[in-house]
Formats: sequence, C-alpha cells, structure tokens
Amino acid sequence: MSDRCYAIGLLLTGTTFFIGLAQALGGWPFLPPESHATDLIAFNVAAFLSWAALAVAARVARERESAAIPLALATVVLYAVTLAAFTLFTGPFGAPGWIGFLGGAVIGYVVFPRWVSLAGLFLYVALVIVGAQAIATGRFDGTMLGPAARAVMVEESAIVRGAISTLLMSGLTFTIIMWIIDRWRDREARFERLATTDPLTGVANRRLLFDQSKRELARTRRYGTPTSLIIADLDHFKTINDRFGHIVGDRALSHAAAVLGDAIRDTDMIARYGGEEFGVLLPMTDLDGAAEVAERCRTRLADRPFASDAGPVTITASLGVATTTGKDGSDVDDLLRRADDALLRAKATGRNKTERG
Repeated sequence: MSDRCYAIGLLLTGTTFFIGLAQALGGWPFLPPESHATDLIAFNVAAFLSWAALAVAARVARERESAAIPLALATVVLYAVTLAAFTLFTGPFGAPGWIGFLGGAVIGYVVFPRWVSLAGLFLYVALVIVGAQAIATGRFDGTMLGPAARAVMVEESAIVRGAISTLLMSGLTFTIIMWIIDRWRDREARFERLATTDPLTGVANRRLLFDQSKRELARTRRYGTPTSLIIADLDHFKTINDRFGHIVGDRALSHAAAVLGDAIRDTDMIARYGGEEFGVLLPMTDLDGAAEVAERCRTRLADRPFASDAGPVTITASLGVATTTGKDGSDVDDLLRRADDALLRAKATGRNKTERG
C-alpha cells in the first residue's frame, strides 16, 4: 500500500510541477482564453508541495504496515481536493474534470480498498458541487477559483443540471468499469489459484512454497527472526497404491494433506513438495518449536487412519526439520537440503520419526 501511495505521489508531484510551469509561461490548454492561468499558481504550488510531502512520507513508511491505511486515506483525500480545484477552475463538470474524475476513481478502485476509493469519490463530488454553487452565487468572486467560472458564465441553475447529468453519466460509466475490474480480478484470482495450488490435495504447490520461503528468508535476514522448514514423507505410500489402486491412493494423499494442515498453525503454510512429500514453512519459529510442530504432525497423522473401503489404513510419516536465523547465510536451497538430509536420516533409522537438521 505504501508503495502504491509513493508511486501516485511521484506521479502527481510531476504533474503539478509541469502544470505550474505551464502557468508560469502564460497558460495551459485546459483553460478558456478569457482566463488568467497565473491566478492558480498559489494553489498549484501548495498542491506540488503537498504531493511531494506525501511521496516522501510514503517512502519513509514502506516497512510500517500500520501506516498503510492512513497513507491511502491521505492520498485519496489529497487527490479529491486537487482534482476538485482543477475541475472548478477549468469549468465545473467540464470534460477535463470528468476525465480526471473517472481516471482517479478507476485507479483508486484498483490499488486501494474499496471503501477508501469510494470515500475519495464522494468527497470529490461534494467539493465540486459546493464549490461550484459558491462560485455561481458570487461567494468566491475575485478569488483564484473565479476567472474560469465567470468566463464560462456559470449559473446556479446550470450547476444543478450539470451536476445531475454529469454525476449520472459518471456513475453509470464507473459502475460498468467496476464490473469489468471485478470480472478481471476474479479471472486473475482463478489463474493465481491454478498456478499456486496442488490440484489433487488443495494445498499450496512446490512453486508457492519456494516463493513464500524466499520472502520469509528475506525477512529473517533483515530482522534476525528464525524461519524453519519441515519436509514430511509418507512412509511406504507405494504399498497403498499397489494394494488399493491409485484412485484410493489419491484419496489417501488428500487425507494426509488435510490431517497435516490441521496440525499446523494459521501462520504456517503446507505445500505438496512432490509425490508423497509435503513441505511445511514455519515463519518466526526456532528449531525447538519446529520440532514440536513436526512431532504433532507425525502423531496426529498416525492417530487418524484413512478410511478406505477395505477398512482403516494407518498412514505414518518421516519428517526432517531445519532452521535458519539468517546469520549463516542460508538460502532456500540450503534450508531445503538440510531438511531433506534430516528426513533421510529419519527414514534410514526406522521411519515414523522426526529428525533435526
């Protein structure tokens, strides 16, 4: 979220800078010829400084999750105020303001939580309606908002008609865009699930395990918190396939995945590592804690036989555990290798046991 606010802050800092430069040179294309572009320089300088400050604040707060929502709110509020002033100065409910409104609403809907973007949308509409009525009735006469409004002969009755027609058209357009975006998000989510989920067991796949492990190890190296990994291999699983067939074997594999998933914590992640092997990623967990989780997985799996048509089938597993605190320079491959070595020792010394790497 902070990165998104930072990107928007940089974009609007550059935009307000070039608009201010155009004003200083005598005009810009959005204003009618009768207007005086230099009347808006003071506001544009304030907008430029505000966006620059927001960009700096977002950059500084990149690692602070608590600052995400306040930054998002500040971004949409500042955008609503900036765009409302732009809309009023170029002519209330004119094409430039309408384009800016729709563009901002769509971007906000994509990058921010819905309630944040909708709050900015309603604030913008309220500012434009109130500001336009104030200009039409002369309460802002002679101010920086006055020249463009007088040049286009704005009247209060025209403001009401323009507000209703423009907001209805904008609302319809925005609703259609939201529907398209939601369909696109659902489609992307389906593709993401297909790319990161094992289709048989429903748990994460090997690719997601690697990606998430890389992120956790980066956190470990930065903050010094331990990260652990468990590799579990179902003992003699081939005999289940040979005895009952592969369809029953697939059901047994799904049963094992469900049991292991129930045995881990909400913050942990289980993935199918390959064949009848599973990997469990344990963030912020030392070796003792990881070994405890592994033992819970092992005993719970042995205590919950798989119900086949021929009767209950006990499934056991051998597990290898490895941990890093980031000080040893381990990467994902090193962590996996040590967990795998521990697994091989567990299998070589009798199976249905946990070994530490």
